[in-house]
Amino acid sequence: MAALHAIHVRLRQRRHTALLVALLVAFATRPLIGDTGAAPFVFGIALLLLMLVALYTIQVDDLVGERGGLAHERRRRSFVAWVLVAFAFAERLATFFSPNPSLLIVAAVCWFLFFAFVTWNQLRSLLRQKQVTNDTLSMAVSVYLLMGLTWGVLYIVIFELQPGAFSLGTSPDSQLPLIAEQQHLFPVFIYFSMTTLATIGYGDIAPVSLQARYIAVAEGIVGQFYLAILVARLVGLQMSQSAARDTDDSPRAAGTHSERSNDQP
Repeated sequence: MAALHAIHVRLRQRRHTALLVALLVAFATRPLIGDTGAAPFVFGIALLLLMLVALYTIQVDDLVGERGGLAHERRRRSFVAWVLVAFAFAERLATFFSPNPSLLIVAAVCWFLFFAFVTWNQLRSLLRQKQVTNDTLSMAVSVYLLMGLTWGVLYIVIFELQPGAFSLGTSPDSQLPLIAEQQHLFPVFIYFSMTTLATIGYGDIAPVSLQARYIAVAEGIVGQFYLAILVARLVGLQMSQSAARDTDDSPRAAGTHSERSNDQP
């Protein structure tokens, strides 16, 4: 029991670093193992692991506000997260035993809602931080990657509803089989989402429909605003910490100098 408690305490203190590691593992799994063999299964396990770590992170994050409303907010956040996780997990099982296009659309919507909920809660926690620590930096990077992941799942939803919404560099007819193979859509649209978020835009994948174009533009704008606001926020916090340390050290230095002066004849 003592060992489990120690692990829990350590994980709680480094929860955002753990979330960042889970995100990096999920992003790196598919490119490293490819598209054949057990790749979809391993990628699914990585996503489920990411989901569990994200669920734990938003549950133990500190809340700010009046004491009376904190318990209600914590219960509400936990309830919404667990409901979304239950739907996503049930979808994984149902898709494994009986895949069909309608179920895949529901699955994509469930995953989108879950990651959007996690991203929003992590962003709120980041903006409430009062100190810059290693875990704060991990949280900042995690929010950025979660944005790309959330938008990527949203692109999947759009593609499954409108197969011609995106040009994948192939003919529209050759894109139709991808709708029935959602495990192949994840790496494609996550790649497109991250290049859009970083405003790289290679042009190999392009939004075609009006809705897809505007959502892609919104992601690029949000990504740039996030980086600008984040840098300003972290720099401001760091300057405040440095000023506070200098203020604390000044009376000590002055007191030491006064004592030395009094000791002199």
